[in-house]
Amino acid sequence: MAAIDYLHNHGLQVEPLPGDQLSVWPADLITPEVRLWIRDHKHDLLSELVPANDDRRMTWRVVRNGQGITMLGRPMSYEQALESAKARWPNDSIIVEEYRE
Repeated sequence: MAAIDYLHNHGLQVEPLPGDQLSVWPADLITPEVRLWIRDHKHDLLSELVPANDDRRMTWRVVRNGQGITMLGRPMSYEQALESAKARWPNDSIIVEEYRE
């Protein structure tokens, strides 16, 4: 059984967050045993949620009118990040780049 399926079988949803973190809900269904299981299987969950060969990222560098900013959010592809940035700042010059620390 996949790690995500284990959580779904317990009535839980999960999504990745920036910094290799997870959001699991609803909180009232997270028992101490499930919390321990999540901690022990965090790597498996992250691997299933964001495959290594996927071009989606949680962090993108956006250059808005020549000023660089970091855009954090759900995993999205380059095209989705560009579309999101252009929707936020429709009148600005937008360039999206891969974020590098």
